[in-house]
Amino acid sequence: MLTVWGWSTLPVAQWSVEEAIATERKLFAINGYRGIQGQDPVYTVLNGELPVLVSAPHAVKHLRVGVVEPKEEDEYTGTLARLLHALTGCHAIYLASCDLDPNFYDDCAYKAGLRDTIAQHGIRLVLDLHGSAVWRTYDIDIGTCHGEALLGRSELVECLLEYCKRHGIKEVFENHTFSGCGQPTVTRLVSRELGIPALQLEINKKWRDPEKRPEQFRTLVECLAAYIRGQ
Repeated sequence: MLTVWGWSTLPVAQWSVEEAIATERKLFAINGYRGIQGQDPVYTVLNGELPVLVSAPHAVKHLRVGVVEPKEEDEYTGTLARLLHALTGCHAIYLASCDLDPNFYDDCAYKAGLRDTIAQHGIRLVLDLHGSAVWRTYDIDIGTCHGEALLGRSELVECLLEYCKRHGIKEVFENHTFSGCGQPTVTRLVSRELGIPALQLEINKKWRDPEKRPEQFRTLVECLAAYIRGQ
């Protein structure tokens, strides 16, 4: 079984929504969603076997220079990264303790860990998970820097669109609202500096709310797990 603190590669049928909720509460929601205070490094890496890296830089609250209050977390993106690691054997990295916003600053601990993980494990694709408000008109907005972050591999988006369609996730667009390149994002760094294709996935809250919408959360997990396995 997938546990809150450990992991193993599991068939999709063997994970539970209840366990996902417990993971979110234990690892991310603690300390007012500031995560595990004092953790060094401020991120957690889970190594896998597939050359795909799932990133969740906003799993907990994060900081901008000159702004007193931290920016809000993208709930369940860290838990989703852990689940996808356990279900597929992909690599995962997530912000575990409140620190500089990894999607706004290149010179931060998270991106140092990201660079190291990609270099050490021959990563060939990065999926960077983010959360959008429930009032957004899309289910998932795939940010590709207007195609630049794909590095010529347009099939990466075409394949994801097909998997979403099969799982009933209908309102999926590319560069609808968030293109993934308007600031020093993870997607921009990975594709431009490291030469690895990257997709920024902005996921609507209604698909990241296992407490109120467990079936939609399960569908999202199964969809992304199937996509990762196909890479």
